Amino acid sequence: MILRKLTVFLLMSAFFLSAEELRFFSDYAGFYDPEQSFVELYFMFPRGEMARQQTSAGLQGKYLAAINIYREDKKIFSSSFAVDDVLEPGEAVPQHAYIPKLLSLHLPPGDYRMHTVLRDFYSGRTAEQTRSVRVRSYSGASLELSDIQIASYVAKTSTPGSFTKLGDLDVIPMANPEFDAGNGIFHTYFEIYRLAPGAVYTVQSRIRDLNGKVLLENAPVESRAPGAFDAVVDQMDIRNLPAGTYEYQVLIRLPGSGQEAEAVKRIYFIRETDPALLSVLDFEENVQEELDSMFQVLKPLMSYKEMKDYRNASLRAKRLFFRDFWRRRDPDLQTALNEYYYEILERVQYADRHFGGFEKGARSDRGRVLLKYGYPSEIRRSGAGAVTKDYEIWHYEGLRGEILFVFCDTRGRGFYELIHSDMEGEIYNANWQAVIQSGAKSY
Repeated sequence: MILRKLTVFLLMSAFFLSAEELRFFSDYAGFYDPEQSFVELYFMFPRGEMARQQTSAGLQGKYLAAINIYREDKKIFSSSFAVDDVLEPGEAVPQHAYIPKLLSLHLPPGDYRMHTVLRDFYSGRTAEQTRSVRVRSYSGASLELSDIQIASYVAKTSTPGSFTKLGDLDVIPMANPEFDAGNGIFHTYFEIYRLAPGAVYTVQSRIRDLNGKVLLENAPVESRAPGAFDAVVDQMDIRNLPAGTYEYQVLIRLPGSGQEAEAVKRIYFIRETDPALLSVLDFEENVQEELDSMFQVLKPLMSYKEMKDYRNASLRAKRLFFRDFWRRRDPDLQTALNEYYYEILERVQYADRHFGGFEKGARSDRGRVLLKYGYPSEIRRSGAGAVTKDYEIWHYEGLRGEILFVFCDTRGRGFYELIHSDMEGEIYNANWQAVIQSGAKSY
C-alpha cells in the first residue's frame, strides 16, 4: 500500500511540476530534400483555456504566436501568426482539447534553438517555451530514415490542406508526447530514402524502455519499394503499459542486401491515479507519512547532504525538498515533463510487481539496486534443481567496466539479499561463490 501511495504521489508531483498557467506543446521532424533538409515545426495550443468574446458567429477566441529560431546567438528564422477559434452556441470544449498548427521551412544541418511565445489575445495571458532542434544531414549513400512524426489522425483526403502530405494524405501532428489510457493509441509518419525501385523491404516498430527492453512489438510488414523513396504510416497501442518513459523505434531491413536503418522517438505514458488518494496526497494537506515513506524509498538516489537536510526539515520544508529534488534531476528543462520522474516511477512499479521478501518492492535489496543503477544488461539465475541456493547475478556493462551484483536467498525464505558487488560503496564479499553453495551457512 505504501508503494501504491508513493506511485500516486510521484504522478501527482509530476502534474504540479509540469503544470503551467497556459500550457502548450511543440515538436518537430526533419525530412530529406534534394536542396536542403526540410523541417516541420508542430504546435498544439490549448483550446479550452482560450479567453473568448461574444461575436455574431459565436464565442471568439484568439492566440497570437511568435516563433524565433537561433543558431548559436544568431536569429535565422522568424514567424508569427494568429490562431482563431469560434465556439458555436451550445458547443462545449472537450477536456484536453488542443488546436494543432504546422510551420515548414528549410534549414541546413546543425543544432538550433527554437523560442516560442504564445499570447491569449483577450486575456493577455502569455506563455513561452524554448527547445532544441537538431537538423540531420543525409549521406545519400545508403538506406536512411527521416525523423518520426507522431500524429493523432491519419487518413486519405480529397481536399488537401495545411496538414496534407504527398497530395492526398492528411497527417494531423501531435506535438504532445504524453499519453494515457484515453489517448494511448497514436499514429506515426516517416519516410524511407535510398531504396532500390522494386526492392522488398520490411518495417517493424516496437516500444522499448530506456534500458532497451522491448515491451511491445508490431509484426514485421513486408512492402515493395515504389521507387527510391517511400512513406510509411504506422500505429501503436500503448494503453496497457505501466507509467513511464519509453522509446518508439522503427527498424527497416532490406533482406536482399542486409542493410538496416532505424529511427527512434521518445514518448511518455501516464497512468490515471486513484481518485480516492488524491486528497490524501494534496500538497496542502498533512502528508507527513507519505513524505517520509517516499524518502525511505528514494534514499538510494540522494546525497548524504540531501538525506541530512530532509531529516532536519519541517513539514513545509519537506514538501519544498521534494519539489527541488526532482527539479535538480530533470535532464531536459526544455520539455514540460520531467523525464527522470517517469524513469524512476517505472522502476518503482517494476520492483513492486516483481520483488518480494521481508522487504518488498523498491525497499528490497534488488529494488534498491534497480532504483539506483537501472536495469542490468544481463541476469543469471540459479536453475531448477540446482545444487545451490537460489540466486540472481546482475551484470552491468558500462559502469566502470563490467560490474556484478549478487543476490542470494540465503535462508530459503524467498528473500534475496545482496551478498556481493564490485561496485564501489556496495557490499563486497570475495567468498560470495561459497555463500551460494547448497548447505553453506549464512555469511
